[in-house]
Amino acid sequence: MIFTLSEEDNIKVQSLSRFFILILLKSETSITGYSILKRLDKDLHTTASPTYVYDFLNKLKGEGYIEDVPILKSKRSKGFKLTPSGAEFVDRIFLRFNNLMEVAIQSKLKICASCGVKLYEDFHVEAFHGKELNFCCKHCAKAYIDSHHK
Repeated sequence: MIFTLSEEDNIKVQSLSRFFILILLKSETSITGYSILKRLDKDLHTTASPTYVYDFLNKLKGEGYIEDVPILKSKRSKGFKLTPSGAEFVDRIFLRFNNLMEVAIQSKLKICASCGVKLYEDFHVEAFHGKELNFCCKHCAKAYIDSHHK
């Protein structure tokens, strides 16, 4: 997964860890590097080195996408928050990721033969005239079969 958006975006998001860091920056008012490391471990079950995380944060800071903020709980700790241009950058990354996810999901979607709703998983399958048809529920299956038995 590599997201480079344009000539003006010099930051590549080449891993799930970097993408997750952007998610954390977007979802939190401010966050420390230490908190990012802990969340990577807790949520992704991956261990990133502090150097990896702080290098990425410094690149974001160098592009003006994040800024330092003081953390009130600690005199020695600083946090990071997105700047307005950083929020735009993250939104562009998320849009690209959204487009990729949509393509991946679209290829797995089925359509209810009765009502036309898109089905992703846990749908009802009925055999009809030697052909397997997909339905969103048993009620749609019954309605379809009843309407086609005339």
